[in-house]
Amino acid sequence: MRIFVAVLLLLGAQFCLTAFAPTPAGKAWILWPFAEDSKPILNGVGGLPKQPGSLLTVLLAGVAGVGFLAAALGVFWTGIPADLWRPLVIVSAVASVLLHMLYFNLLALPPIVVDAILFWGVLIQNWSVIELRSS
Repeated sequence: MRIFVAVLLLLGAQFCLTAFAPTPAGKAWILWPFAEDSKPILNGVGGLPKQPGSLLTVLLAGVAGVGFLAAALGVFWTGIPADLWRPLVIVSAVASVLLHMLYFNLLALPPIVVDAILFWGVLIQNWSVIELRSS
């Protein structure tokens, strides 16, 4: 179970952090959902880091990516406090959902599914980092 959760968290980070290193225009794919020509669905609300108005995208992608990486690290290392692990996952998943809804297209579905599984695990199944570390 620990490996499964860690993979989900790393996938979440991967999906979000690709906003900082988009593929060439028109070359986005399932594991790299952002391309240089990616545009937000709402005009004037976002843009990739090299585009004007990128503050919202940078904030959402940064919070989600760093949070998911910290949560993945916390699955294996006790340096991430157990009390902070669940909030880290929830905040990261919320930021990720908002990011991918901002750039919604077919390639946004896999990241949203990963976020939904993480929400389900933490909120419904009560995943705990203490249990994951011991498995």
